Amino acid sequence: MNTQPRVPASLSCSCCQRELPDHQPLWSCPSCEGLLEVRLDLSPLAALPHDERLMVVRGDPGERGLWRFRAVLPVDSDDPVSMGEGDTPVVHLRVLGERLGLPHLYAKLEFFSPTASFKDRGTTAMVTKAREVGVRRLVEDSSGNAGASIAAYCARAGIEASIYVPQSAPAAKKAQIAFYGAEVVPIGGTRDDVTEAAMGRCRLDGAYYGSHNWNPFFLEGTKTFAYEVAEQFDYNPPEHIVVPVGNGSLFLGSWRGFGELKELGLLERLPKMHVAQATGCMPIVDALERELERTEVIPTFPTVAGGISIGRPSRGQMIVSAARSSGGSGAAAPDQDILRFQRDLATLEGIFCEPTSATAFAVLPRLLQQGAIRSEDRVLVAVTGMGLKDTSVLEVTPAT
Repeated sequence: MNTQPRVPASLSCSCCQRELPDHQPLWSCPSCEGLLEVRLDLSPLAALPHDERLMVVRGDPGERGLWRFRAVLPVDSDDPVSMGEGDTPVVHLRVLGERLGLPHLYAKLEFFSPTASFKDRGTTAMVTKAREVGVRRLVEDSSGNAGASIAAYCARAGIEASIYVPQSAPAAKKAQIAFYGAEVVPIGGTRDDVTEAAMGRCRLDGAYYGSHNWNPFFLEGTKTFAYEVAEQFDYNPPEHIVVPVGNGSLFLGSWRGFGELKELGLLERLPKMHVAQATGCMPIVDALERELERTEVIPTFPTVAGGISIGRPSRGQMIVSAARSSGGSGAAAPDQDILRFQRDLATLEGIFCEPTSATAFAVLPRLLQQGAIRSEDRVLVAVTGMGLKDTSVLEVTPAT
């Protein structure tokens, strides 16, 4: 049994500030239905000598995967619902970087995960916590990747899952969800309509809302992205992190993780966090460009980057605040640029990612032009999902 010490945790409402215990099956504030956040008391860990503190954070050197960071994860179980997620590789993109004028361009290949997307980071923490507090039935809404991830981990945990998806979601993603034995519930209309339908189901019959957008424990899993990046760069992370953002679970989780590492005295500085979106759906970038405090409802259009096509992000204000606090920015790219970079990544670097992931590369020329990043800086891009997750936009053409 693992006896690694863990930091104390509680829940806090981001709206009314109510403090709540973390051992109840809560996904929103019972007083005002506001978003909940996990609060960790890092002081016991921060009080340790530096080398001991680092050893506790890094965990057992013989263990692989993100659960070696369990000391800073708000889960009591010594038997997590896990399939070895985490420890995804970082690769240097020399050819594409040279073309862009970014010789220090790196990619973290998050599709090296059990269900082929970064969502497994958040899901393993959330489903482990759900099982710990006695959840037997879970509802989620997703454009595909999160639904597949949650269906898989619920199957492993013995939890019944119902996944609400857009009718327009890629067939491959819907098939993957169904194959894990989850109930697939297609909903017409916008992505926001899908969320409303799922939340309505939970309010009606009391199911646990295991949303990657609302559930506070999901972000606790995605923050391990930052812990790995720090370790992979010898606790001197790249100056810039670029992430495709819809509801921002990886973006916010990463910022949380880097902040914890700084609080623990393991980082001297924080990276700048940059938001990548498609021009067809860019509420976060719009807010950043117009210097707004929160996102506003703006016109949206169909985009090949379906995984980040979120017109009303539930944590939009938090994303805007995090980007600004980090010194980062945001940029959007049109579909034709997204598809071009998807192809370039494959033909130049051997990386086949879905269009949503390619968006983060498609905005790099704009970030350079804006002066948000400099050619001599180190830039890390999160490659969030495998190309086979969404083949609807692909055309098979012979090699030239």
